[in-house]
Amino acid sequence: MTEKLVTLKLEGDIATTGFHVLLEIGEEGARPDIEAIGSLPANPQLLQQLQKWQDSYRLLDTPSRIQPVEITYVGSLHTVDACQQEAKHLDQQFKTWLQSSTFASIDQPLREELSPTDTVRMVMRTTNGHLHHLPWHLWDLVDRYPKVEMALGTPTIKRCEDRATPQGIVKILAILGDSSGIDVDADRQLLETIPGAEVTFLVEPQRQQITDQLWEQPWDLLFFAGHGRTESGAGTIYINPQESLTLDELKYGLRQAIKQGLQLAIFNACDGLGLASALVPLGLPQMILMREPVPDRVAQTFLKYFLDAFVAGESLYLAARQARERLQGLEDRFPCASWLPIIFQVNPTLPKRWSQLAKADVAPVEPHRFRTIPKVGGLPIKTLLTISAVVTAAVGLLRWTGGLQRAELLAYDRFMRQQPTQTIDDSRLLVVEVTEADVNTYGYPIPDDVLAQVIDRLLPYQPHVIGFDIARNRVTPESGPLGQHFQQQDNLVAVCSFGQAGDANKSGIGPPSSMPENRVGFGNVVPDPDGILRRQLLFAQPDTTSLCTSRMSLAMLTALHYLDALGIQPENLDRDRLQLGAAIFTPLEDRSGGYQGIDSRGFQTLLKYSPNSDIAQRITLTEVLSDEISLESLETRAVLLGMSAPTSNPTEYFLTPIGAGKWPQETLPGIDIHAQIFNYVTAAALDDLSVLQTLPAWSDGLWITVWTLAGIGLTVKPRVWPVWLLSLGGAVIVLYGTSWGLFAMGLWVPLVPAALGLVGTNVGAIALAHGSKTASHNNDTLNNSGKAPKPS
Repeated sequence: MTEKLVTLKLEGDIATTGFHVLLEIGEEGARPDIEAIGSLPANPQLLQQLQKWQDSYRLLDTPSRIQPVEITYVGSLHTVDACQQEAKHLDQQFKTWLQSSTFASIDQPLREELSPTDTVRMVMRTTNGHLHHLPWHLWDLVDRYPKVEMALGTPTIKRCEDRATPQGIVKILAILGDSSGIDVDADRQLLETIPGAEVTFLVEPQRQQITDQLWEQPWDLLFFAGHGRTESGAGTIYINPQESLTLDELKYGLRQAIKQGLQLAIFNACDGLGLASALVPLGLPQMILMREPVPDRVAQTFLKYFLDAFVAGESLYLAARQARERLQGLEDRFPCASWLPIIFQVNPTLPKRWSQLAKADVAPVEPHRFRTIPKVGGLPIKTLLTISAVVTAAVGLLRWTGGLQRAELLAYDRFMRQQPTQTIDDSRLLVVEVTEADVNTYGYPIPDDVLAQVIDRLLPYQPHVIGFDIARNRVTPESGPLGQHFQQQDNLVAVCSFGQAGDANKSGIGPPSSMPENRVGFGNVVPDPDGILRRQLLFAQPDTTSLCTSRMSLAMLTALHYLDALGIQPENLDRDRLQLGAAIFTPLEDRSGGYQGIDSRGFQTLLKYSPNSDIAQRITLTEVLSDEISLESLETRAVLLGMSAPTSNPTEYFLTPIGAGKWPQETLPGIDIHAQIFNYVTAAALDDLSVLQTLPAWSDGLWITVWTLAGIGLTVKPRVWPVWLLSLGGAVIVLYGTSWGLFAMGLWVPLVPAALGLVGTNVGAIALAHGSKTASHNNDTLNNSGKAPKPS
């Protein structure tokens, strides 16, 4: 079971434009890890039905806590049955609206990610008042998941400083306002029976009395029972028979109460949504309100059920849900009673439980000296080495089984993002990207004659190589100028794509017809299971059924053509290594670095992304054809031509270690991935850029062992606990800095296993020394108790 926070942000209008919907799903206290976008269509009929239900409901002959002069009784014309019928129609129309096809992109992720055992806070944030009045609890997603409760909120959130009141009990300020025609004494009796609470009652008070209490004492909970109303979006409470207040008139007192620790306000009055609008700017974390006029009996029953569950230990949200659902037992006399209560949330943090509000008294702490940790140096050296060996073996086994792979890859990503900036020679590569604007101009797919014009524009400047990253498997020399270019231009390389091995129906995309194989490169990449692209596939052995038979990637083929023009040829070394200039590339094995059991077929290496955003000059397809940009420098460059249009090219975007660390996450189009590989290979060959390598397995083990022994060394000299913590923290920082420095120089060492070994042996040695000391002390006590007293 996990605790999750779901946020729905809706912008728009129900009658005319519909709503744009943004969904965020994440665990409590963490950033959302799932986002989705959808929409809800305009539905004026639903708005009309909502108004019809509200009219029918407000004309019921039931004593409610709305301001008395507003109540109009119409007798038998508006019966309970009529109200229930309108509610049924509203329920049906509302559920049909939520089944709109444009909302499926919101509904489906929720059903996939949420479990019936998850405790879920679902907050709908919007400024549209009509949405606040709709029965969101009837959404079958909320109804079928027993630990989900919906709350309302505004798009703008306000995080408040958590300042708990100092008392060891829950302090409640209860304002019992104008009670004309209703029984607020029942509310008082319920509050008086709450265990562990100190309740201060203000009965039909004057305005000054309320203000004084808000200023002079800290409160955990504010409660109001009495008449209320909302007009033009502003809420009013009637504090006595002669006087009413808007909450704006209590603004400064409420602000002070919130500053001193006020966590929750419960308004057991009618039309509470208007009150929320005044409290939102002040930052009150949570409110419980009534959306419509509330019958007196319903208000009292809800308060009882809510307090019973909340004080018993349920969370605020589940307590509110239980109390709301139990109101269904009153709906034969009070229709839609379970529709009325709603939580209104301002602060996105997890609401406090009753036990957290009821702080226990803290006994004064007597001054004392810090105790020293047990002396590990007294343990035999054999014991210390055994501890180190056991921890090293445990870490190694955990790593071998893949238990640390995710953590090691996250550490790898952090190192990649923390690389120092590099001096990049951007005169080597020109990226011609097909943008969304180009697609809108020329259509999709880009016509062959347009691409032929681009090549015609580039060829006179004699670039070393043109990498063509747009699939054109059906182009032939007879089909036009583009096919002729593919056949005749020796500096033009094209792309193909592998299919699914062993499946003849998914045999990939072949190269242009009559294109020589030595000028075709595959465009496939190898993302990790988490979707992040950390490795580059430079060479591969295609499947026999594949239409793409190239053994070299497009980026590598482009780089080799470029280097060949500069007189640099690849050289094969032992152990399948490849040398380009001074750079040596070593293929990954199935267990390399933090990887455990990956598919290492082909020639894969780690891809060292440049932290610079300007690794190449970029121009668009339209700019090439417009003659507005000079191409005079192309004779010393390579060119990569490909798609970057996100709408027309959605599957060709990839998450990188650098983009994964941004919020929101950023992806790169395939053409940029090829540019990164080209930049990495050529910079390694020409600029002595370090090639990212991993250690052999035995070296990895030695590295981890050294740090586990360092964990033993930190405990040899006795220290007080704070100094020990600082020394252990310092050692972890040194480990991190050393690992980062080696990474910057091109060596990925195991940070996470070494850190576990360092901390594990350190803590294990201290625990064993403490156990030995305790056992020795107990033995001494037993021996001393058995000795006879000396004669006097």
